[in-house]
Amino acid sequence: MKLQKAFDEFVLDSKTRLSSSTVCWYGQRLRRLLKFLGGETEVEQITTSNLRSFVVSLREQKIRWADHPYHPPSNSGLSPSTVHGYVRVIRRFFRWLMLEGLIETDPAKRVQMPSIPKEPPKAISQDDLSQLMQTAKPDPRDYAIICFLADTGCRVGGLAGLSLLDLKLDLGCAVVREKGRGGWKSRTVYINELTQEALARWLKVRSDVETEALFISKSTGARLTTGGVYRMLERLALKAGITGRFNPHSFRHGWARAALANGANLADVAQVLGHEDEAITIKYYGRWARSELQERHSKFSPLGEDNL
Repeated sequence: MKLQKAFDEFVLDSKTRLSSSTVCWYGQRLRRLLKFLGGETEVEQITTSNLRSFVVSLREQKIRWADHPYHPPSNSGLSPSTVHGYVRVIRRFFRWLMLEGLIETDPAKRVQMPSIPKEPPKAISQDDLSQLMQTAKPDPRDYAIICFLADTGCRVGGLAGLSLLDLKLDLGCAVVREKGRGGWKSRTVYINELTQEALARWLKVRSDVETEALFISKSTGARLTTGGVYRMLERLALKAGITGRFNPHSFRHGWARAALANGANLADVAQVLGHEDEAITIKYYGRWARSELQERHSKFSPLGEDNL
């Protein structure tokens, strides 16, 4: 089978099981492999050496965003995390070819996953969060969005997907639908009085539009998209002079780190974030800077000041 045909079949199968965003993510990376190897290449003839050469070409790339419709070109090259993502997709694609009986041996099996250097904590800082809230406060919608993200630790897809019926202000909770391992799932998130007040203030001025979406676009009146949330935060961060992290997921990290720092146990944090495995919580959200680790060591050590 030709590589282009195999790619088309893989995408078709993926669409039956995965979200559209995941399928798009796979497709973007595999199209680059098609361009590198040629769509008319027989999949049975692709070797481990071919795939390693592709990975090397990624690592040696000097310009990033060269053909992107929105980002200006950058001389930074591809990050280790980006290359790691490419290799993940390649390995998944060739495992699928094996399972479908389209190849007899898996050439990607011996392609090593690039190591990813440990990154600093990805949470929004408390100072930046406070600054964002103050900047957004005059706007009921933007303020409610920031409060909801910071208070619940939900994913941006869960926030954008909220409908009016999902909100239970009298019970102090809401139902969000988020993409996780195994597909989309519904779960309950809880909101404190400040967030309840912010949401009630937004509902008072929300336009009487046909959509049942809780958060709507100011320009179209349609459901606010995840991209719209990103752009709103970017606009507010620029106005507030914030240079640290402010993307929607940084609020999720911020909630987890604040909870852990305040003494919450790992099981509670995992349940609030909707993780089925506590190992995910500690791996991605329990990251501490060196100074923070030193402070926590001093606090919890049996020889620390609080314990003497």
